[in-house]
Amino acid sequence: MEAGVEHLSRGTTRNTDVLLVVAEPYYKSLETAARVHSLALELGIARVFMIANKVRAVDAESVEQFVLRHGIRLAAGIPHDESVAEADRLGIAPIDREPHGPMVTHVRSLVESLLHTG
Repeated sequence: MEAGVEHLSRGTTRNTDVLLVVAEPYYKSLETAARVHSLALELGIARVFMIANKVRAVDAESVEQFVLRHGIRLAAGIPHDESVAEADRLGIAPIDREPHGPMVTHVRSLVESLLHTG
């Protein structure tokens, strides 16, 4: 789905099995993720996870504290990776630019984890 809460407020996600809420490790983004998380639970979506994107080492603890305070399950913290911006400038996919880079490696791990959880 596209970014935003409209899908939740309209109820178009009502029959969703899993909702992944992607947030950057900044206050407004995390607060929006918390609102999305609450709306999703109200709609009866049982499996709601947050993915923290572009996380730098300095951000990790505050993201962990935020999800604990708000009762949000954190599926992954995807690290900030300069090769993603480089790939974008080159007009190629990050996996083609840096197939074993930190972001690609973490996303692979996340996908495997989601596929193997019930």
